[in-house]
Amino acid sequence: MKIELVEKLYRNRDELWGVVEGLTDEQITTIPVVGEWTIKDVVGHVAYWEGVILDHVRESYAEGRPRPMRDDENDDIVNPREAAKRKNRPWARIRAEFANVRAALIGKVERLSETELEFQVPNPWWNQHGFYSVAQMIEEDALGHCREHAEQIKNWRLEIGDCGASRRD
Repeated sequence: MKIELVEKLYRNRDELWGVVEGLTDEQITTIPVVGEWTIKDVVGHVAYWEGVILDHVRESYAEGRPRPMRDDENDDIVNPREAAKRKNRPWARIRAEFANVRAALIGKVERLSETELEFQVPNPWWNQHGFYSVAQMIEEDALGHCREHAEQIKNWRLEIGDCGASRRD
């Protein structure tokens, strides 16, 4: 399971970079692709939430469970706040933020045993109940989230007639 999860994390990262590959800095930083968000905004969004997931993984072992998300916050509060924080950061910094947090998550998974990856924790997200394994947390919350946004960027490229997006299938 661990080897497969690490491989998925690398492939998922490469999928995101693949849908950005070949675009100009102007396309990445100025053209809205998901609502009002540019690709830079989307990658910053993914990086932020992946950092939260990494914290959840660390907390799972340090505290026995990930800290639940605060009741006074939700996606409608957190997403605009974090996007505003990153708005004036250069693309290179946003790209590095995602690369660094993904590398840290991969490193964390590589240091965990198969048994540790099966550790069951309460779901920390708003309005989510039940338990899942740390491996499922990473699979659903990190990989799934990144995949969702990579697909949105890919679809935008296809909509504008960018054949480069279809070559990455």
